[in-house]
Amino acid sequence: MFWRTRMMLVAVAALGFAAGPASASIADRTVVVALFDGFAPSMIRAGATPHLDKMRAEGAWSHRLAPVFPSVSLTNHTSFTTGCWPARHGILSNVFFDPKKGRFDHSYDADWRTGCETMWEAAERQGVVSAALQIAGRGSGTKGKLATYANRLRQHMTDDQVVERAIELLSMTGSDRPRLIALYFTGPDGAAHRHGTQSDEALAAARKSDAIVGKLMKAIRALPRGREATLIVGTDHGMIDVGPLINIGRIMIKHAIKGRVAAAGTSAYIYLDRDESVARVEKALAEYSAAFDVYRKGAHPAFARLGNGPRSGDLMIVAKPPHWIEGPEVFPDYAHMFGVTQVWPEIFTPPVHVQRAAHGYDPASVPQMHGIFYAWGSGVDRGKRLGRIGMIDVHPTVMKLLGLQPGKGAEGRVLPLGR
Repeated sequence: MFWRTRMMLVAVAALGFAAGPASASIADRTVVVALFDGFAPSMIRAGATPHLDKMRAEGAWSHRLAPVFPSVSLTNHTSFTTGCWPARHGILSNVFFDPKKGRFDHSYDADWRTGCETMWEAAERQGVVSAALQIAGRGSGTKGKLATYANRLRQHMTDDQVVERAIELLSMTGSDRPRLIALYFTGPDGAAHRHGTQSDEALAAARKSDAIVGKLMKAIRALPRGREATLIVGTDHGMIDVGPLINIGRIMIKHAIKGRVAAAGTSAYIYLDRDESVARVEKALAEYSAAFDVYRKGAHPAFARLGNGPRSGDLMIVAKPPHWIEGPEVFPDYAHMFGVTQVWPEIFTPPVHVQRAAHGYDPASVPQMHGIFYAWGSGVDRGKRLGRIGMIDVHPTVMKLLGLQPGKGAEGRVLPLGR
């Protein structure tokens, strides 16, 4: 009886030891989320990205992080941080028109969102101190900053400043230290746009991003005993090299289409004047079926979760690779002086390489739109390869790691990072 009782006590103690640290670590776990713009899997090179390689070996990863459509930055930044499809959060592209607010153009102001909470808003609401640095939606024009630690909307931070501040926040002690630290970095996006996805410049930007990952990993390893942290690294979209440009301004003028255009990357919304015929414009645009597809409002393709609200144009055109599209406002003054929207071809390859790579295509049929996802540290199994995951899955996964409920409106699933 003595030995049986003793064995029962040992078993109970063991169970308590096993359960105690798990729940305590979740309650004390810090999650660092780093979003690198335009980081395509093709930019990962053996030996050139040692810290991401380390994350892959010691954590969970996927090179099939599928963006929402259109696979452009602001739409996906918002889906990444809220776990919502565009129809719910309202950021339908990098550029669009709202009948009341006017033109949206790459704004980071959370007031443009029509629904959903970012991960830091949801965490703060549940009592968890958070930080949001340089990332879209970190602040509101009417409410101010939406995380305890956040740079102002009009205050720009460089990548070096962001990582330096993140390490300071990570090393804080006391009840005011943030347990969620969300970060944005420029990544390889700009270099790839200008020089191509496999250019020396783009790969150099990928190596710089990897070095930032290394600094964050080092800071996490340096945390005092008993402090646990998880690092999540993701991107907003992949990239693909492109060729001919769809000169939408010229097309609008040539066919006397009455309305306005909001174009970004590889798609454009056309908002027609009241006296313009949708059917007439559809017929005119059918001439360019080799370069792009045309969809009516409310009849978008299945891969697009855009809804049919007032921000969606009467028509949407979606370029076919390797075509890309931008509005007339992106052309330099000299191009307009020489009649870029008056006499230049509707489809042409620019004489100078103003853009060698783009994104925005359907992620279902153009796998190059997929990006990278890595998770490492507390709560993550070693060497776990994930399959195709969605941009909206990041938010609920981060909230689960923090032991919190997903934000209001979140539609994604929790990724199986650990047991």
